[in-house]
Amino acid sequence: MNTRINKQQWQEEEALRRFQLISPLLQADLDDAKRIQLRKKIAEENHISVRSLYRYEKAFSERQFTGLKPADREKHRSQKLPENFEFLLEQAIQLRKEVPERSVAQIIYILETEGLAAPGALKRSTLERHIYKAGYGQKQMQMYQDARNSSSKRFCKPHRMMLIQADIKYGPKLPIGRNGAKVQTYLSSAIDDHSRYLLSSRFYDNQEEAIIEDTFHPSGGFPVWNLRCLLL
Repeated sequence: MNTRINKQQWQEEEALRRFQLISPLLQADLDDAKRIQLRKKIAEENHISVRSLYRYEKAFSERQFTGLKPADREKHRSQKLPENFEFLLEQAIQLRKEVPERSVAQIIYILETEGLAAPGALKRSTLERHIYKAGYGQKQMQMYQDARNSSSKRFCKPHRMMLIQADIKYGPKLPIGRNGAKVQTYLSSAIDDHSRYLLSSRFYDNQEEAIIEDTFHPSGGFPVWNLRCLLL
């Protein structure tokens, strides 16, 4: 029994270590060039190959945290589980993702209320064990969040206002054109790299360079001539 627990603990710790390595690479706002550069930096600092990082990223994209665990050849499924248990487990994991604080009892109640699971078909201890094994236990999710925050801090500036990031996202199409024609809008934002504090954010109807300068005007009073230095 102790051997099995030790093995599971080792798998959890190894998966968490791998997650900490690739966490900075999972940021949605990274372009391909920055991601390649960051991947090389992480590989060099941790004495692993870039190929290994690629493999971890692929495993995480396909199976989330479970994919990062070292392979376990002792997988088997109890015949006492409902025939659609895999589907129910997917739904349970999705419910836990939406609200990490949700208890297993609440998840079972939702599945039963929505008619996805027959009343009494899911046992709390069984579902809790499988959710944990999949990497979505409440304590696990808190560890992942802590690890993500810690990893993100490693690659940001050490103090506030050392670097201001500019970011542009697509907004909704609004009837602000001639004769009420719909026009694509864009949200331009200025963000402090260290604290991730939103300094300024405005909607525009174009993506011209001027909107970035205009966004930076109310975000702290720093001169426009220093804007390009801050963006480098």
